[in-house]
Amino acid sequence: MDVIYLASAGDVVERMLSLAHVGKADVVYDLGCGDGRIVISAARDRGARGVCNDIDPARIAESRRNAETAGVAARVRLEEGDLFELDLAEATVVTLYLSPAINRQLRPKLFRELRPGSRVISHNFDMGEWLPDSTVRVAWPSGTTSAVHLWIVPADLAGSWDITVSGAAADRRYRVRLEQEFQRLSGTASHGGRPVELSGGRVSGDTVGFVLADTLGGAETMLRFRGTMRGGTMAGAVTVERDSTTGRWGGVRPR
Repeated sequence: MDVIYLASAGDVVERMLSLAHVGKADVVYDLGCGDGRIVISAARDRGARGVCNDIDPARIAESRRNAETAGVAARVRLEEGDLFELDLAEATVVTLYLSPAINRQLRPKLFRELRPGSRVISHNFDMGEWLPDSTVRVAWPSGTTSAVHLWIVPADLAGSWDITVSGAAADRRYRVRLEQEFQRLSGTASHGGRPVELSGGRVSGDTVGFVLADTLGGAETMLRFRGTMRGGTMAGAVTVERDSTTGRWGGVRPR
């Protein structure tokens, strides 16, 4: 695994931290940290803690000196070694300036080790089929631009759910089968054995939304679901598009 070392410019570093909304509660891991400038900026300017990881001992030594000079050595940990062997469980933000191939190799590790809602930020390089949730561009006097991509790690919602709706024109139950491709949701739904169309599914961190097209009171309408996943269950608010009435819903996996 070889990556040419190119440091991210200060404007790009600031945009990366801003797009990820890095704050005091965050733990920022920079994989392939170079001189440590991203984690050091997060600690110095935003009060975060962080981990600088690099396979090159010279870069780790440079990061250590820079953290000491910036007065943030107590909030920055240095980890020399292969980024694929680093445990990411503590991270709330992961920053990257690697390559498209390595980003794609990292994807399974990011999904396996990061908690839903964690943010992944990459300078210039994407994640293949995992499309970014947001992209901004930093313009340079030369007329070129740098891209900064943000991904929010989604909760795992794939599979069957029993969903109960209350207080939204009528109480009812749905059996929903969700298929998930990163942050995009699709699938099927039914009520009392009758098919119900599901559309507009999306998950961002532990926040989920989708739409069911059903018949209430003899009229077809859309039910718009929005909620969060906590401890293996889902719950939130549902709005009936026909008359804007609202209710509550909850979802559990069938036993």
